[in-house]
Amino acid sequence: MNKLPNHTALKEWASVIAALGRGEQVILIRKGGIADPKFGLEALRFYLFPTDFHDGGGQPPRSGGTVPITHWCEAVRTWEIHDLDILLRLEPLVVFDRQTLETRYRFRSDQSVHVIAVRTWALPEAVPITMTEAYAGCRSWVSLDEEIDINDSRPVIEDADLQEKIEQISSILSWKSLASSS
Repeated sequence: MNKLPNHTALKEWASVIAALGRGEQVILIRKGGIADPKFGLEALRFYLFPTDFHDGGGQPPRSGGTVPITHWCEAVRTWEIHDLDILLRLEPLVVFDRQTLETRYRFRSDQSVHVIAVRTWALPEAVPITMTEAYAGCRSWVSLDEEIDINDSRPVIEDADLQEKIEQISSILSWKSLASSS
C-alpha cells in the first residue's frame, strides 16, 4: 500500500475540491481556520477533506457520518500575498467570487494570504472517512485515522497544462502597479 505520510488532510470547501478535481483550478487560497493561530503548509503531499459548512451555508458533518476523500494534492509552488488588488486578479482562476476573496484577505488582516499551486490527483475511488470529533472544528489540517492507498491515483491534468497555469498565476502574482511600486 502506498500512502501519504502522517495521513495529513487539508480541510477545504467541497466546491474548491470539485474545481481542483476537474482541473479547472490549480491553486488553494488559504489564511487558516478560526482555530488556527496562523496558516502554514504542514505537508507537501496531503489529502483533501471536503467541508460544506462555509461553502454555501451547509451544516458541519455529524460524528458517525462519513466524508468522502476523493483527491490528494502535491504542493508545487507557494506565494504569500500582502496586496488585495493582486489577490483579486486571481478571481477568474478560482471558484471564489470577489466578496469571498476580500473576506479571506481581511480575516486576520495582520497575516498574509497563502496561495499554493498544487498538482491534484484523483483516487481510483472515493474513500469514506467516518466523521469523528477529531476532524471537527474550524481548522485547516487534520490527521486521518484511516489509511488511504494512493496507488493507481491519476493526475487530473497533464504536466504541461499544469505548468502553463502556474506560469500564468506567477505572472499575475508578480504584477505590481506603478502606484504600489513607487
